[in-house]
Amino acid sequence: MSGMDEQHEPVEPPAPKRRRAPKGEMRRMALLDAATQVFARDGYLNASMRDVADLAGITTVGLLHHFPNKTALLQALLDRREQRVVERFGELETEPTLAGFLRFLRMSMGFSVEDAQECQAALMINVESLSDKHPAFARHQDNFKMVHEHAQAHLASLLDSGEIRPQVDVKALAQELFSLMDGLQIQWLRGRDCVDVMGVFDNYLRRLELDLTPEKQAHP
Repeated sequence: MSGMDEQHEPVEPPAPKRRRAPKGEMRRMALLDAATQVFARDGYLNASMRDVADLAGITTVGLLHHFPNKTALLQALLDRREQRVVERFGELETEPTLAGFLRFLRMSMGFSVEDAQECQAALMINVESLSDKHPAFARHQDNFKMVHEHAQAHLASLLDSGEIRPQVDVKALAQELFSLMDGLQIQWLRGRDCVDVMGVFDNYLRRLELDLTPEKQAHP
């Protein structure tokens, strides 16, 4: 190869560097991962900062540098969970149809059982927060009201557009949906080797579709 050929060889630009999370952010995420495991095992009330620190491989003083107390750790864990929900569903546009609503329900159920530790920690904290003395009581009350109102409003819009039969009680149906989803998560956590959580939920959705479809659409 000549010198001239070498001079005209195309030079590939260097590959762009991948952004790495700052060490402090990575450490914080690792601590929240450890807290998830401890809260899933012991609940918030019985968990200790020392157990979280030991699992994360740091001192309790080091943990307190990031989270000054157990309540702050809890709030950060709940914030991360809600952020993940926003990232997954925040920009999702649910089709204004019964089929679109059922797909959204399936995605929500699937998200809830993606990670057994997160699922169990969330349920443990949810149950504990039934007490008005719990630091997450108000937050869970607000979330309860919000998700029920959102589901009822969505079902009401499907009712108005004729996507579901007119006799449907949207408030009762929303309560049924969330009761099933919460209960199914407990059944799955109790027997993951024998409970096909998505299979059970899919069967329910098929029956629900038949029940909600207007008669003219169900029997053309």
